[in-house]
Amino acid sequence: MTALRQWQAALAGMIDGGPGDAVCAAARPVPGLAADTACAVYRSASRGARARALDDVYPVCRRLLGEASFAGLVREFVRREPSTGPDLNRFGDGFAAFVAGVVREHAAFAGLPWLADLVALEWACHRIYYAADDPPLDLDRLGNADATQLLPRPAAALAWLRSAWPVHQIHAAHRGDGEPPALEIVPGAWCLVIERVDFAARVQVVDAGLWALLDACGQHGAGRRDLADLVGDPALDSGRLGELVARRWLGAVELRQHAV
Repeated sequence: MTALRQWQAALAGMIDGGPGDAVCAAARPVPGLAADTACAVYRSASRGARARALDDVYPVCRRLLGEASFAGLVREFVRREPSTGPDLNRFGDGFAAFVAGVVREHAAFAGLPWLADLVALEWACHRIYYAADDPPLDLDRLGNADATQLLPRPAAALAWLRSAWPVHQIHAAHRGDGEPPALEIVPGAWCLVIERVDFAARVQVVDAGLWALLDACGQHGAGRRDLADLVGDPALDSGRLGELVARRWLGAVELRQHAV
């Protein structure tokens, strides 16, 4: 690692709360401004930018909690969560897990058991806006392929989640500026799919069978499932794969080691 990269890494670590001795020692002196004070300016600016980014990602959560409570959550999350890339549109994917922990641990949030799922829904709506477009699905090239080598993959601009709370209704009711309608929030079971339509997120409730099939297609890593495995699984309604294609919820069918 070059000296410049070392200094940049030290600066990034200092901004996220790490020791700033190396940065202060290497910083160019500024008359009337101590090095540790200058570093604190960088830290404050970085955390402020990340907090403002989350304001844009989670408007419904902010409206429901109120500005002060939401700002307190965001400050703590930003303090704990470093930014791992230069694009702040990608920052905030861990906020749902953070909120789930807050709800479990703090009695003040005991009446909001659905809050973390609402945050997850807001993140899904945000994430798919920036997702890449998939090329047209070309099934003709796969006609002679072995089903054990075919790997269906959901569209990039698609997300799906399950919730024991009607977070899609809460989200829809509080998105605008007007007075939200009264909602009866009772536990249940909802399978949600979020797709991008004309650069806007559309949330749909689907049945558990279709959701489970989509989720099985979306497994990653060692758990990724090929077409033969999906078709042979009695717990899945694999006959509805055509429905996923018709809805454009499958972004690709890949050959092992080769995207198609």
